Amino acid sequence: MSMSSKSRREYLNTMRKRYRAALTRADKTGIIDEAIKVLSYHRKYIITALNQLPTSTKTKTKRHRPLKYIEALPAIQVVWEALDYPCAERLHPVLRSTAELLAQHKEIFLTTEIREQLSQISRATLARRLIKWSSPKRALPRFKPTNKIKSQVPIGIYAWNEDRPGALEIDLVEHNGGSSLGHFAYTLSVVDIVSGYSRRRAMLGKGQKGVFRELKLILSQWPFDPWGLHSDSGSEFLSAHLVRFCKNNGFEFTRSRPYKKNDNAHVEQKNRQFVREIIGYERYDTPEEVAWLNKIYEFLDVYANLFLPMRKVVFKDRQGGKVIKRYDTAKTPFQRLIEKSMLNNDVKTVLLKQYQTLNPLAIHRKLEDLLAGGADAFSNSEENKLITKQPEREMVLC
Repeated sequence: MSMSSKSRREYLNTMRKRYRAALTRADKTGIIDEAIKVLSYHRKYIITALNQLPTSTKTKTKRHRPLKYIEALPAIQVVWEALDYPCAERLHPVLRSTAELLAQHKEIFLTTEIREQLSQISRATLARRLIKWSSPKRALPRFKPTNKIKSQVPIGIYAWNEDRPGALEIDLVEHNGGSSLGHFAYTLSVVDIVSGYSRRRAMLGKGQKGVFRELKLILSQWPFDPWGLHSDSGSEFLSAHLVRFCKNNGFEFTRSRPYKKNDNAHVEQKNRQFVREIIGYERYDTPEEVAWLNKIYEFLDVYANLFLPMRKVVFKDRQGGKVIKRYDTAKTPFQRLIEKSMLNNDVKTVLLKQYQTLNPLAIHRKLEDLLAGGADAFSNSEENKLITKQPEREMVLC
């Protein structure tokens, strides 16, 4: 009859005591032979086991603690969905404020107990709760765009610890479905590297005239004064139109080193987060599809700038081949602009009104509906708009 694991441990503990008490070599050999006969273990293993100290035969029981913050979990899940399923580090700093905003829009109901739990829950506990929930991520094929390199403007790069808002990075994202043949849509992305404020516009083709037109439109609606533009070395940006425009408006215009995408890291990161993960890698090559993309960006830009928190690197240290980084507390681009006092009173009033009146969960649902319906289902008729346009600012245009 086979012995259970517990019985084997008890037997070995008894034999260990006899083995350690044995005085002669013959006595020890007899104990080893007996243990081999009973347990059927290898002789070398028996010798090793008998030379060890006696162990506890108690079965370890896992202590089960009652889960805390049970009442707040449904509210946390709704906030998590409203902010597009961020990690705990980004969600924790804005958890309570966003929950209050959703309660104002009657998306959730907050009691005194739930409010206390939302304030008390730690980031680590929040992370353990989030890991048990699955977020609906879209599986997308992996195609990467290519860029042509031309050298017409000075090479430069913004410092990683730049603290003057207005340093803009610009880039194009292709929507060609993996084939560069023919005419297809592009997304122009513009990002302020300090605050994280970003805007996007879609267009057909990447001609210099069209790119310049959409860039001027974005900059005319920018909520504060930029001081620099930085692009990759693509010919769509390195044009006489844009060079003249930057000179007339006092912008520092620089470009990345060829084949060094990290020189444009901030806008590349936003391209991944707000273009590839949202729109995907499908081919879009008709005016109707461009209109659909711009409708998505109309909602997405306000959603990202007002409600989605982000973290910034505040410390970097290279130790050999490893770079140690530390990040600040997650804040929205809107919060960072207010802290930097970059908004004039009119723009600040408009953005504050948007933040207080817009429902982030409703915007999230609208984006999901637009993405699920696709360009074919998109209607060009007037819709009930959630977003009021920002007032255009006068700029010197060439």
